[in-house]
Amino acid sequence: MAKLEVLTYGFTLMTNQGSVGYSTNSLLSYGNQTILVDTGPPSRRGLLVESLKEHGMTPADVDIVILTHLHWDHCLNTDLFKNSRILVHPVELDYARNPNPGDHACATYVADMLARLKVEPVSEGDAVVDGLTIMDTPGHTKGHISVQAELDGEKTLIAGDALPDGGAVERGLPYNIFWDMNDARDSVEKMVESSTVFYPGHDLPFKLNGKEISYLDGPTNLEIITTNQGGQAPTISCTVHEVREGNHNPVQKG
Repeated sequence: MAKLEVLTYGFTLMTNQGSVGYSTNSLLSYGNQTILVDTGPPSRRGLLVESLKEHGMTPADVDIVILTHLHWDHCLNTDLFKNSRILVHPVELDYARNPNPGDHACATYVADMLARLKVEPVSEGDAVVDGLTIMDTPGHTKGHISVQAELDGEKTLIAGDALPDGGAVERGLPYNIFWDMNDARDSVEKMVESSTVFYPGHDLPFKLNGKEISYLDGPTNLEIITTNQGGQAPTISCTVHEVREGNHNPVQKG
């Protein structure tokens, strides 16, 4: 019996002091196999471990980790999973070993970390387990992959940052593109045609009926906490934009 649960939900959050990368980490149970898609940033390391604990597990209980891509906000907790098979696209891994100068989302220490783990290459059409397949979805990065499954009669896609939010359906593009605009557009079209339920990289899960989006579950409030114990705290304001402005910077092409 297949089951999909979210361990940590993804959010899109920008500040005038930089972006906060909170990616979706999804837990799949397929028969006797436990599969984690993405591991998230260091700032959520404790939250990830605690969420696994709430499911009666530790990192040692995860059989397979699938990394949609090797940006820091999706993969830097992978070293917790020393017993797991780590699946990643070979093109993504090759690039991470020698990223272009100025590509601040990818660093060589990611490849150094993975070199100490049980890494296996996967690409389009590969079956992780029976009923769970890899889909190549380049554009956001050169070697980005997504994960497709059939759950409760619905074709479901764990999309990563190839389709990071519900707005990508209307835009026809992810908001960040570091490899290729045409590939990114083709990947969104491919994903939308392939599935009806989506687990995006930085948004809540949703179901798609035509172009109508229905969110399924997850927190609808994000609390920001600061302190004035030292006598002064920064003023915090929140601005909600109707449209996410794109960042189309093909830095991976160098």
